[in-house]
Amino acid sequence: MKFTLKKASKFGWKGLKGWAYNSKEDYANESSAFFEVTGSHGKIKNTRNDRVYYVVAGEGEFIIDKKVIHVKKSDVIVIPKNTPYDYKATKKVLKLFLVHIPAYDEVYEVKLEK
Repeated sequence: MKFTLKKASKFGWKGLKGWAYNSKEDYANESSAFFEVTGSHGKIKNTRNDRVYYVVAGEGEFIIDKKVIHVKKSDVIVIPKNTPYDYKATKKVLKLFLVHIPAYDEVYEVKLEK
């Protein structure tokens, strides 16, 4: 299977622009997205998905279960399901590629702050 940025679905909110390459309807075992972060994502946890983030460019911080982890280009961060976390850019733009395993389903997303 091949998924392209050109055909990706755009989404986002203040401080975050994203493109979903594929969804659970395309492939139930995995979904992926690209993010450009200029602010904070917002603290969440997912009760179903493990997540793997690859830092494409920039610098930032992941706050995973209250631990601050500094990230930069070419780092990989793994977030196990049921783990509270947030992330933010610490320089201008943090670019991330995300893989959800299994595919993302918003039903399992828990926002931990407003």
